[in-house]
Amino acid sequence: MASDSVIVVGAGPVGVTAALALARRGLNVTVLDAEAEPNMSPRAIVYLHPLLPDLDRLGVLDDMRTKGHLDHEGFNMHLVALGEVLSAPNTDIEDLSPTPFNIHMGQGEFTTIVLDHLARLDNVEVLWGTRLTDLTQDDEGVTATIDTRDGGRELHAAWLVGADGGRSATRELIGAKLEGTTWGERFVATNVRFDFRSLGFFSSNLFVHPTHAAVIAQIDGTGLWRCTFQEDESLPEETVEERIHQYFRGLLGADASYDLVAYRPYKMHQRLATTLRAGRVLLAGDAAHLTNPTGGLGLTTGLYDVLALEEVLPAVAFGEAEESALDRYAADRSRVFSEISSPQASHLKRIVYGGLGADELRELTQPMREMTSTREGRRTMLMGLDGVRSPSLLATSATA
Repeated sequence: MASDSVIVVGAGPVGVTAALALARRGLNVTVLDAEAEPNMSPRAIVYLHPLLPDLDRLGVLDDMRTKGHLDHEGFNMHLVALGEVLSAPNTDIEDLSPTPFNIHMGQGEFTTIVLDHLARLDNVEVLWGTRLTDLTQDDEGVTATIDTRDGGRELHAAWLVGADGGRSATRELIGAKLEGTTWGERFVATNVRFDFRSLGFFSSNLFVHPTHAAVIAQIDGTGLWRCTFQEDESLPEETVEERIHQYFRGLLGADASYDLVAYRPYKMHQRLATTLRAGRVLLAGDAAHLTNPTGGLGLTTGLYDVLALEEVLPAVAFGEAEESALDRYAADRSRVFSEISSPQASHLKRIVYGGLGADELRELTQPMREMTSTREGRRTMLMGLDGVRSPSLLATSATA
């Protein structure tokens, strides 16, 4: 079996980006997805500035700039009970970063852009309507049993990357478990047309309000915005749309005119797979770890998984590094989630949605207040977003 072949399970943003990165490094890639087409429901929308040079290197940034919303305003936390807005605009790092802006766009739109680039490559095949049902492996490679519209069959490759989301079949088939906790609240992500700027909002906002807390972000230039609020998980999901309108009447005003375009209720987790590697199978993105999305660290961490995988898997496949580099991938991406992504997302969720009193809120936000009070502090804060990047795992292997 050729050592340069890889199956990527999952054609979401992490899966297709992994396919693009690995194919550009010379691997032959087959992408599988159980759905018939990309998922366009309301999901992650923010691509943070330190990740954009990597997406530029992969060739997709120009399309993202054309089709997405460029956010130069950066971090903005509205502390309504304290009468404060803590801000760190991306303009503060114009001399430090080649991409001093975030890009906002729907997860489905991003996936579509990457798929367009994959279609231009001769060493990539994308199979829709194809479900992974079993896998076996030996010292030479992986055999994936798949279910398609035309029946079942087997695919063979040297490696397999599971990027098939929170309900990952890949993770289950290698015997990995998700350890951690599930929050007792439900998030409701909405896409809505309304002029949020008329109420003093920026491109991206953590809106800390006693009764109408939300993460609010502009999606594009057509007036489409994302507003994600929290509700008790015990409330019936089948009546969530009624409560969305109740929420917007409270947030925007009883007579406000808005257009609810789409919505998606979902559970929130802080969970990490017990292993990110089993032989020739590796996990990435939500298949590997799940976090609540406050602060945008879910998809961000998954895409940084791809960058680490891009370094180590081709090197191992082409005999330039030992397989121990894959263990370093698994260990370090687990470390990043456990030490950075999950704690930060949990901390921000507590601030935004915890219903805290003024004194506790002031205390918890004091570090951010101090950092955003000076230009140097804001620059440190914004550049620190790159902290979810792994160091060179090959360099670590060489010096260990």
